Amino acid sequence: MNRLKRQAVLFFLAPLALFVVAAGFYIGAGGLHRALNAGPAWYDWTLWVALALTGIISPVLGYRLTVRIADALAQSTEMVRRVAEGDFSRTLAAWASEISEMFDLEQGINATALRLQERLAELAEEKGRLEAILTHMAEGVLLLDARKRIVLINPAAEAMLGVRRSDVLGRDHLEVTHHFDLDQRLDRVLQSGEPEVLEIRRARPEEQIVEARLAPAGDAEESPRGVLVVMRDVTQQRQLERMRTEFVANVTHELRTPLTSIRGFAETLLEGALEDPEAARHFVGIIQRESDHLGHLVEDLLDLSRIESGKLKMRKELIRLDTLAAETVGRLKSKADSLGVALAIQIPESLPAISGDPDRLAQVLLNLVDNALKYTPAGGSVTVSAADAGTAVSVSVADTGVGIPKADLPRIFERFYRVDKARTRSTGGTGLGLSIVKHIVESHGGSISVVSDVGQGATFTFTLPKS
Repeated sequence: MNRLKRQAVLFFLAPLALFVVAAGFYIGAGGLHRALNAGPAWYDWTLWVALALTGIISPVLGYRLTVRIADALAQSTEMVRRVAEGDFSRTLAAWASEISEMFDLEQGINATALRLQERLAELAEEKGRLEAILTHMAEGVLLLDARKRIVLINPAAEAMLGVRRSDVLGRDHLEVTHHFDLDQRLDRVLQSGEPEVLEIRRARPEEQIVEARLAPAGDAEESPRGVLVVMRDVTQQRQLERMRTEFVANVTHELRTPLTSIRGFAETLLEGALEDPEAARHFVGIIQRESDHLGHLVEDLLDLSRIESGKLKMRKELIRLDTLAAETVGRLKSKADSLGVALAIQIPESLPAISGDPDRLAQVLLNLVDNALKYTPAGGSVTVSAADAGTAVSVSVADTGVGIPKADLPRIFERFYRVDKARTRSTGGTGLGLSIVKHIVESHGGSISVVSDVGQGATFTFTLPKS
């Protein structure tokens, strides 16, 4: 029998035993008194005293037991309430060891609280890991409920959609994405529970292409309770794919043109033009020019391939830009004079020296100045200048030519990219010069940019670190 039951039996039997003893005493004393024919019944009061004591002791003991049990239950209730509110600091009450039932109850509550605390700590750790993953993911994540309202969005998705988390939570996705095809795909996922993939094209200052993967969220055995949308920005990937396609097409075109000319004139010569010395010389001259153009194209392609793959090693030596510019630009002086274009160099002798490959940097200057001469009409000018730019030296090639439309400036350094009207194939060249220039400058740790507008000329500027 546990302690609480023993106390209850004791509290009930003690007054009863007192009453039984008093009653026995009263009966025994009464019999003895009658046998001896004694005087007054002095023992009558014992029964009344016993009854009085029983009436007093029983309520007192019962009240004490009731108060202890009520106090234990009240404290247990308070402890359960605190546990429900997340307060697990409450420990086993000191009085609980006196009542075995309360002791078991308190132990059970404490054990449950400890397990809840451990489980909540695990959940908090898991939540922290999940938040860290979502925060630092490159992919955007959206979680939508069954009514297609946004319930979760990570920073990558905020950046892709140009929104803030506080502004979109709880809103319908159409108010944020403005994409009706996505809305239809979400309906299909919610109905079928099957994943979907689509591309979202968004018109921003620049085109943005986002690949969205939709998956049902919720119990797999039940209908989806939401949709998880994982978004990946594939704009650059699609641009690279387009550039690769254009590169193959451009290479094919650039190779086909001189080969077609060579084949055509060779056939003409074989069909009898060899008998006409003047025509034969003319055709052979064309074949030679086309062969040279083809050779330059192949050399430029090989140079570009070696530079991009890192196989072309750059020599490092001290270079004075004023000397390098004078020697390099001087080679184009006769061409500038024949075109009626003024060619000037404005590089101070006090300019700090740089470290680099003189042959490759001469190639940069030759390409930029040659391009400037091609697109500058007679009477115009081309100026090569340089200045100290802090930790680097800035070199500019400016012309007063036809200029470049602003829409074409972002792609001007792409391979084979030609600007309509202003940059036509009739000017010659392989279309790889500016791409090679960009790679050479970047291989030296510098950068290159262009500022231009139609009819306003163009200024190409590149920077090179000081030695």
